[in-house]
Amino acid sequence: MDDIFKQVTAKLKSSVPIPIRCVVANVYRKRLNHVTFIGITGSAGKTTTKDMTASILGEFAPCKKTNLSCNTLQAIPATIWYTRKSHRYCVAELSAYGPNTLEESVRIFRPDIAVITCIGRDHYAAYKSMDALAAEKEKIVSWLSPHGTAILNIDDPLVRTIGERCNRRIVWFGESAGAELRLIEARSCWPNPLLLLLEYRGKTYEIRTQLHGTHMVVSVMASLAVALVADLPLGKAISALERFQPVEGRMQPKVSNDGVVFIRDDWKAPYWSINEPLKFLKEANAKRKIVILGTISDGSGDYGPKYKNILKTCREFADSVVFIGTHALRALRGRNKNDNFARGFLNIRNAAEFLRHELRHGDLVLVKGTNQQDHLVRLVLDRDKPVKCWTNQCVSQSYCSKCPKLYKPDQYKSFNVSINSQNCSEVPVIVGLGNPGLRYYHTPHNVGYRVLDKLAKSAGGTWKKYSEGIACTVKIYGKTVHLFKPGTAMNVSGIMVQRFLERTGSNIKNCIIVHEDIKLSFGDMRFKSQGGDAGHKGMRSVLSIFDTEDIIRIRLGVKGFDNTRDAKWFDFGIRNDSRKQKQIVLTKFSKKEEERLKPVIEQAVDVLRNHIKKQLGDKSAEKMT
Repeated sequence: MDDIFKQVTAKLKSSVPIPIRCVVANVYRKRLNHVTFIGITGSAGKTTTKDMTASILGEFAPCKKTNLSCNTLQAIPATIWYTRKSHRYCVAELSAYGPNTLEESVRIFRPDIAVITCIGRDHYAAYKSMDALAAEKEKIVSWLSPHGTAILNIDDPLVRTIGERCNRRIVWFGESAGAELRLIEARSCWPNPLLLLLEYRGKTYEIRTQLHGTHMVVSVMASLAVALVADLPLGKAISALERFQPVEGRMQPKVSNDGVVFIRDDWKAPYWSINEPLKFLKEANAKRKIVILGTISDGSGDYGPKYKNILKTCREFADSVVFIGTHALRALRGRNKNDNFARGFLNIRNAAEFLRHELRHGDLVLVKGTNQQDHLVRLVLDRDKPVKCWTNQCVSQSYCSKCPKLYKPDQYKSFNVSINSQNCSEVPVIVGLGNPGLRYYHTPHNVGYRVLDKLAKSAGGTWKKYSEGIACTVKIYGKTVHLFKPGTAMNVSGIMVQRFLERTGSNIKNCIIVHEDIKLSFGDMRFKSQGGDAGHKGMRSVLSIFDTEDIIRIRLGVKGFDNTRDAKWFDFGIRNDSRKQKQIVLTKFSKKEEERLKPVIEQAVDVLRNHIKKQLGDKSAEKMT
């Protein structure tokens, strides 16, 4: 009965609009004057600082904190609701991910103590400048009560500027002169943990933490500064801190049953902060040092130079590096073919297979990535128990260790399809990407479908339904060609393309993908023989499944010239994120655009015909079974 009650309560709370949640939380917050509210923000270290602070304060009095890394406006009202009269402290991390997003949370939470760890380039694209980003972070200080205290990192220039404008009490921490809680020395050399020497009011304190990496110093000092402001004895606060264990996915050691040591730093991987964990690996003592790098979390513009810079840095001290994810192969472009220092995998399943045989006892492996995109923790868990779920389309923010699907097979089981021409049919396959269902047929996302329909009609083909989708076999200039439209949502097209090639015995090198491109002007067409996905998730799925960028594709521009169309978002069962930019690829074409589209489709059909005529051989087709 209790479980049912909890489920109903959770359902009701999730259905309450955020503005109403905020109003209720704001009213309730006013009744908690006896509770000291501590708000923590910054571009890095928020979760570790929050958990460490709560751990220290909890040794002295009941303390409430935000769960996991829940730091947006959706989470703050719930944190206030669950703060009881018995609590003495409430600690929350507050995130700024766009203009005014932090202010909305701070206005409800109204901290008595405000902490800013550092200001980096996270969410830079949303603010357009570092000054604007810093101004957003400053709002946590602006909302302090007249008797509130700001705890600021004196070593960060932007944070220091905020402090110079602050008219509240300030406790500075850091290495620079003027810090009230001052760092004298920090050492972190694996397998030894992080050791610190701090000075406070003329007295020196030695701290032996259970953390790793000198960049964790900011969280340690910020947490101790909170304890000082709360009038707790520094010696006892240090003792509590020394018992604190690393937060999951933040420089967290994990030793496999066969003696491979993983350092999990896989929650997020902003490019501006990657050098810090790499510095830790450089100074570590180990038989072999290996870097596993997933997706850069704050990437914008050209990813290639960023990954190449990381590769260059790793060459100085690591024995090898493995890139995994959408941009994994970009770091490897232009390298010597005999260079085995770096490997790249678009598909994490293939990376796992490689690492099973590559890693050995005594290796120190830094796992750095963005959990929501990569879920690299599966590589760590797979070491002790074979993981079954290797999906590339999961966007859950939770770690896989808590997922019930971890040891269950993927919904769509993949096949081993060769990308080599040997022993494969040379019958060309043309794939048109799109979403099944009539309601999507006249949307930009389904241009690939419509090109194939036009080609099939002109060649007298008849569509036949298969478990992978619908297909037909036609003759083009006397050559047999398979046409295929995947029967699943666009973003998971790759697995169906793989299955169809397995069915026909065809080869991905004889395959042509046709899809829309929202970045190209309406009616423009691009023929591409290799390269990345250019942001197209359907193409990304195909590249990932086959773990290669050497796939021919035709991109048709659908960038709307009719600006009256409203964008719509359908998530096909994948998590709907309200912060994502609205998409126009699922909005029906206007009449004007439909007229403009007809000659574009005909032109695409002509391009496909000419390509078949010029590039492909005359071998007869193998019939589909």
